[in-house]
Amino acid sequence: MFSASPEREGFFFNPEPFLQDDCDIFVVQNLEILPMEELLKVYPRIKERAKTVFVVHEGKPPKDLTFYKFDWDAVVCFDERYKRFLRNIYPENKIHIIPYPCHPLTLGDKKEARIRLNLPLDKKIIFNYGIGIYRHLHLLPTIEHVSKKYPLILLTLTHIQDWYDLFDTLRIRYKFIELRKGKLPIDTLYTYLHASDCLLIHKNSAEAIVVPSTAYLCLGAGRPILAYNTNFFATFDKEVLKYSSLSRVLEDVFEERDNVKSTLKRAQEFVRKDSSIEIAKRFIELFESLS
Repeated sequence: MFSASPEREGFFFNPEPFLQDDCDIFVVQNLEILPMEELLKVYPRIKERAKTVFVVHEGKPPKDLTFYKFDWDAVVCFDERYKRFLRNIYPENKIHIIPYPCHPLTLGDKKEARIRLNLPLDKKIIFNYGIGIYRHLHLLPTIEHVSKKYPLILLTLTHIQDWYDLFDTLRIRYKFIELRKGKLPIDTLYTYLHASDCLLIHKNSAEAIVVPSTAYLCLGAGRPILAYNTNFFATFDKEVLKYSSLSRVLEDVFEERDNVKSTLKRAQEFVRKDSSIEIAKRFIELFESLS
């Protein structure tokens, strides 16, 4: 649908698949980042053959007026926060709430995972990974303070060279940093999660409505998620450990206190209810209702 062009940089919109393919349901996500004007030109042809469903990831009404020219058969959003602003754009009877999916519950043994990954068995492990590890820089002094009571490592993994180089330099000052580089397929990510005592996610508040996709992806591993208490985690109640004081919540985790056990129980219930399997069933029900 988007094809590389040797005559021009980047990508261009190829309308042929939309005009030739025969489908029953046509689903669009993240409409705002697509070439909307080009898609709009072929959209009437698509609607002649298929029911159309728009899954909204946009956290606020877009400014581009092209966004509002599509007549969808159904609009799906993740929760009531999205629905409140979507009511002003689409007929309410077309709006359906289907929660953001979680990776299915996949528990694992900590010792076995550490042996597989060549990680120490005698230390606490705080795990962070991905393109946003730089957000944790200001937490290093706090983690260092906690490390004086609990021997630990901050296991940091990223495929972004700049962030890898940054943390590689920081290891000179903060000896507890264990740094690895590379991309993580899901099964390997879950092995790292199983090996860890907790996953650390620090994100500041956003202006738009957001969902923490990393938390939804990792919640099924059965490890506590430490989440900075901002609107990124508004969809969670007590399924993650929201913190304003990192040292206090780390101590709770390392001491395996009752609030941590309760959070893990709530997290597993949440994952069972909104696993990708259950969410897929909800989408199939919607597709069947449109047909």
